[in-house]
Amino acid sequence: MRLRRRPAEQPLPEIDPCMGDPAARLFCDALTDRDWPTARGILARTDHPDDRAFLLETCGSVFGVQNWIGPVAADDPLAQLVRGCHAVAWAWQARGGLRATYTQADQFRVFFERLRIAESCLYDVISCDPDEVAAWAFLIRTARGLELPLADGEFRFRQAIERHRTHLRAHEEWMQTLCAKWAGSEEWMHHFARDAAARGGDGSMLHTLVALAHLEAMTDRSGEAATHYISRPDVRQDLRTAAGLSIWHPAAERRPGWPVYFNTFALAFSASGDLPAAAAVFEQIGDNITAYPWGYLPGDPVKSFTNARATVLG
Repeated sequence: MRLRRRPAEQPLPEIDPCMGDPAARLFCDALTDRDWPTARGILARTDHPDDRAFLLETCGSVFGVQNWIGPVAADDPLAQLVRGCHAVAWAWQARGGLRATYTQADQFRVFFERLRIAESCLYDVISCDPDEVAAWAFLIRTARGLELPLADGEFRFRQAIERHRTHLRAHEEWMQTLCAKWAGSEEWMHHFARDAAARGGDGSMLHTLVALAHLEAMTDRSGEAATHYISRPDVRQDLRTAAGLSIWHPAAERRPGWPVYFNTFALAFSASGDLPAAAAVFEQIGDNITAYPWGYLPGDPVKSFTNARATVLG
């Protein structure tokens, strides 16, 4: 009898905070090495507002930036920008990813301390250059974390989109603020997502906000209620329409950070039971898994991704 060899297990994909983007990897490596001239050059050359915001988002994955960048930032607005954006991620690391009910008092204390550092740095940047859109976008998040009045966050959002009408990070941050778990409601969140998508036009990743809003609404429910919500025919149609106008549209560009938008639809389609649509997205993703939004699900994001992919693709 001929024995059949068992297929080797495929290694699990890894979450890359740079999402495969070469410039972001060089930038983060330079920050890791405390090589500010190299990091500064990469940031200075990144002039597209969405690419710049993505680059600054990735710096939050680098450990220890706050230990050395302060003296450099004293007379360099770009270093101050990095310091402020990194401090936002640093603050959320202290808080943790759970909802406020599960966050300890000591965590909140450190969270607020670090957010105040971020707020101070980013406003220093704005005072030097009011047109630094990334600073306005990250200030939307600090306003949310510091529990400032909605009007403060909205002012920062308006400042950002006055300078770049379709700024992805600014829209994403403001929609988070409008979620029920923060300072808004499900109705406000959905209304904003649709309005933003209309502003974006064909091929814009702003349409992804529609999918994110449905995922937020799903996670606000539990058990059968969550499954019932995300699998409703109108929600499934919303998801297909949004994907058709963004990731599947001929005019869509795969700019730095593109995997997060594809992962958003992969999760949404999988959760809704639209397996053909989910399969199409997983084929496009490959192993480019992102922590967000798979972190919405309980457990390890990588396992959530691979389990969903296996269910869909076999």
